[in-house]
Amino acid sequence: MMRKYPIKLAPQVRTALWGREIWLVSAYPSQPSVVENGPYAGRTLPELAAEFGEGLMGAKAAEKGGFPLLVKVIEAKDRLSLQVHPSETTRHLCGGDPKTEMWYVLDGCEPGACIFAGLADGVDAHALQRSLHDGSAESLVKRFAVGRGDVMFIPGGLVHAIGAGCRLYEVQQTSDTTWRLHDWDRVDAKTGLPRKLHEREGLAAIDWTLPPPTLRHDCAGAAQPLVDCRHFSFSGMSISMPETLSIDADSCRILFADEGGCMMSADGGEPVRVEEGECVLVPAGVMLTVEPCTCLHLLSASL
Repeated sequence: MMRKYPIKLAPQVRTALWGREIWLVSAYPSQPSVVENGPYAGRTLPELAAEFGEGLMGAKAAEKGGFPLLVKVIEAKDRLSLQVHPSETTRHLCGGDPKTEMWYVLDGCEPGACIFAGLADGVDAHALQRSLHDGSAESLVKRFAVGRGDVMFIPGGLVHAIGAGCRLYEVQQTSDTTWRLHDWDRVDAKTGLPRKLHEREGLAAIDWTLPPPTLRHDCAGAAQPLVDCRHFSFSGMSISMPETLSIDADSCRILFADEGGCMMSADGGEPVRVEEGECVLVPAGVMLTVEPCTCLHLLSASL
């Protein structure tokens, strides 16, 4: 039987041409998270998922196989490539693992920062392909100015890019498949070469039936999740007094301290301190007590 407590995982930093991303919760085979507290310290998340299954992840995870979510913070000094991830439908045309994700804009996002999501009205495959070669691709993608608390849902099959100066919290399916359509004609300073593009795969990965994306905002006290899709549910919550949260048996919970710190304990066990900017994985089927040290805002993801 699993010993259940708020599990802290060691962050992993990946650097890129455009900035860096910090993997907070990962069961991806090449970069698995390692537990850094409690009786399971030193063990990897895939090991715990394999050993405890529903006891850790909840009943919904049994349908998905393996730990299904990957969580990271993205710090973009420069804009990311114009890209697309496969969906469950388009993966059969382009290869790779499906990847639906969402972004939450954190503190530290620079004034004037923007994201790109979805194609302009009337753009078809021929127009997009032509734009990838004549330098006009940016004009065919919708641009959204963003600030702290803004939320964008990016289903697999949607063309998108993160703009320079963005600092985002990302929840996604466990996948590392990205098809780059356009990289703004950059070259890697280390190699002097442009990064590889995936025009054929990227065009095949686009789901032309998706509705236009919309930008949402995290409003204090909102009753409905900010994102609720078949892969995950996501919400924000402000806590100013000690509170007990019921984590049901269907799903574990990933909690990120977006603002403020707290003490957390599961089923009356030993408290775990969570600082601002830290993430914990809470096993399914526990009563979680949260005692804020200051005004606390948590980002919550579940299956």
